[in-house]
Amino acid sequence: MRSQILAALSIMALIATGLTLGLVGGESHADEPAAEESSSFDIRDLIPAGPSGHDPSKDALFPLQPYALIPALEGQVAYGEVESAPDLEQPIAYSHKLHAGELQIACEYCHSGARRSIHAGVPETGTCMNCHKVIPTKDRPELQKLVEYHSSGKPIPWKKVHDLPDFVYFSHKRHVRGGVKCQECHGEIQDEMTVAKRVNTLQMGWCLDCHRDHPKVDENYGASAELRRAELKDCLTCHK
Repeated sequence: MRSQILAALSIMALIATGLTLGLVGGESHADEPAAEESSSFDIRDLIPAGPSGHDPSKDALFPLQPYALIPALEGQVAYGEVESAPDLEQPIAYSHKLHAGELQIACEYCHSGARRSIHAGVPETGTCMNCHKVIPTKDRPELQKLVEYHSSGKPIPWKKVHDLPDFVYFSHKRHVRGGVKCQECHGEIQDEMTVAKRVNTLQMGWCLDCHRDHPKVDENYGASAELRRAELKDCLTCHK
């Protein structure tokens, strides 16, 4: 019993000592003026100079600038409505009607990635020059532009007509190998110049309707066609 009383007194003494020190500490701090908080953060302390050795805020190879979460599209929407979609002015007035129609050049000669890649690809100027190096350019300003781009080594800055959002997965090769014709998505390119024109919305409902009704699903999958159609409706098919 005596030991328990001594232990309790010891605990009380410790508590009293702690409270006393706390009060003294509080009084001593109360007399001091509050220090102003200041930030000494400098991006240069955390990010060294870029490859050019310049200040990172002025380094052309590593510019520090505000990031636009939703960048300005300058009036162009890469997928969506067809009726209100602008006809894009391209750097060269290329005609699918001439090349794919009159000359009957196969789509995959220029868009060589369509059968073997996710992206169909845009031809390099060297591909264009395979033919145009023997075609006169006199009094043909559009062909002169092509030659100038090729001579400069710079790619032709084509403006995208179709550009699906990053959260959509689309594979050209799966569709081309499955028997889907280019015209089904891009229009009758052999009959009119469609390099700057969108003819289908490419919205989700439009794609789902095609997956549901396209006859190539039956031809390619036979007895498993209905199962394949169910897979094509799965969210993870297009949103990986």
